[in-house]
This record gives sequence, structure tokens and C-alpha cells, in this order.
Amino acid sequence: MNYIFLDLEWNQPFGKAEIVTRSVPLYGEIIRIGAVKLDEAMNETDRFQGCVIPKYYKKMNRCVGKVTGLSGASITYGQPFQKEYERFEKWCGDDCIILTWGSEDERILDSNLAIHKMDRAHPKFYDIQKIFAYKTMGTGKQYSLISAVEHLGLPAELKAHDALNDAVYCARVGVAMSFSEYIGGYEQMLREIEEYRSEKYFRTFMNVESVESAMKNKRIILCRCPVCRRIMKRSKWVFYNPTGVICCCECKNHGEYYSRLKMKKCADGTYAVTKKYTRMTEEYREFYNRNAAKETLGHESQTDNNKLTVQ
Repeated sequence: MNYIFLDLEWNQPFGKAEIVTRSVPLYGEIIRIGAVKLDEAMNETDRFQGCVIPKYYKKMNRCVGKVTGLSGASITYGQPFQKEYERFEKWCGDDCIILTWGSEDERILDSNLAIHKMDRAHPKFYDIQKIFAYKTMGTGKQYSLISAVEHLGLPAELKAHDALNDAVYCARVGVAMSFSEYIGGYEQMLREIEEYRSEKYFRTFMNVESVESAMKNKRIILCRCPVCRRIMKRSKWVFYNPTGVICCCECKNHGEYYSRLKMKKCADGTYAVTKKYTRMTEEYREFYNRNAAKETLGHESQTDNNKLTVQ
């Protein structure tokens, strides 16, 4: 079994009117292929770098060029997509899986294969970004590859947004977080992520007179489980800024949540208060405890000042 960490760079049309739609919509045409191969012992065994001459989007999109550092001249050399992809397939070997940062690479590859009439199945893709976010950060958020590199304390000496360099970074992140441990349970992880996202809850209360009245409104400060809607046990609401309040709450059946009230003043002088629930993480718990401690110190300081004034 080979583990192939893949990164693709693609050129884009200049506008919706220029999107090629012959067999499928081609939102991006691959111009660079970068990959790193690891064996089952997580040792790097080879690297792949491919340059593709675009057939459809032959003029470099300015935004793409700015991000990747590629010029218009740089996409005039290389090989046609069919030939370069066949070379990549041969390099991968028969027994492999592909790992990418995000899911966009797979969608772009599928559309490029379809428009070039290359009717073949590619190896199974795994999204390292999802694994990092869910297993390392405990969230369903999207993180940039460089932020993951920095979070894990890995070397960041290579230029980003280069296909091979990003494949190298992706491999480093994967190895650092022992990605192979999560491959067997990957599908279950995706289901958990989807469940996690579906449990997010937003509700906005309009025409609230003030921040103070919001904190006295039982409908606003009451916490109901976003899944079963039962009333949850909660901690004290704590201000983390003048119009932001947080608390920790728990449903006996569905676990712990982090709740936030965000208050925005409207043009008519009233407030719109948005309540949000997300799954509790250590980061959220630490943020709550830190602000709760600050609020406690603030109250103690105010009490001491009042005593001095009375004396």
C-alpha cells in the first residue's frame, strides 16, 4: 500500500460566461500536479511533479497567477493532461490511496477526467483537512494548510501554493497527526462531522430594547438542546465583550454544548440578538473559564472599591 499526498493547481475562466460545459462544467483546468509517496511505515519514497498545458483555459487567470506565482508563459510548456495524468497513475502504482488538503482537488480531477473523456476510476480520496479539523482541533471548521503546519510546529520553509510544496506540507501534517490511525474509521468520521454540523443551531431575536433587557429575557437566556429541544443545565452567562455573552450547557442525552449570544445594535436603536450552539471543545471551555475568571476578578475589585468608598 502506498499513501499518495496530492496537490493540484488549476487555471480558471475569467467569468461565468467563459466556463466550458461540453460534458461537465469545467470550473478549473489542471496545470500542475504535485505528489509525495509514502510507504506503510510512513517513510517518504518518492516525489512527483507534473506540468500540464491547458487545452481550454489557455490564458492565465490573474487571480490564479497571483496566488500560485505562475505566469502566462509558465503554462505553455509541459504535456497534455491525458499524457501527464497517465504518467501520474503509473507512478502511483496499483495499490494506493490518495490524501489531499480539502475536497476540491477530487472534484476538479473528476471534471478534468470527464472533459478529456478519460473514463476510469481513480484511487479513493481521503481529506486530511477534515481529519485535522475534527481529530486534532475538535471542530468542523476549515483550516488552511499553513495554519495546520504552524499549529503542529512543523518546518515551513517552502513556498506555499506550489503543487509539490503543498503536497510535502500535507504529508508532513498527515504524518505528524498519525493519519493512518483514522483511515479505517474515515467514513464514520464523516458521518460524525455531518451530525456535528447538523446540530449547530442559530436563532435571532429582534427588537430587543437593550443588552440588559436581553439578559433578563427568559426566552433568550434559556438553553434548549439543539437536537431534542429539552432544557439544558447551564453555567452562568459570562460577557467576553460588551455585546457578546457565553455559557456552557449540557443535555443528558446529547452531551455538552457551547452557547453564545451576539448582540448587534440596529438602526432604530434596538438590538438583534443571535443565539448559537456548537459542540463543546477544550478551546471553548478554556475561553469560557478565562472570561469567567476575569469577570469574577472585576466584581471583587468593584466590591473592594465600594467598601473603601463607604469607609
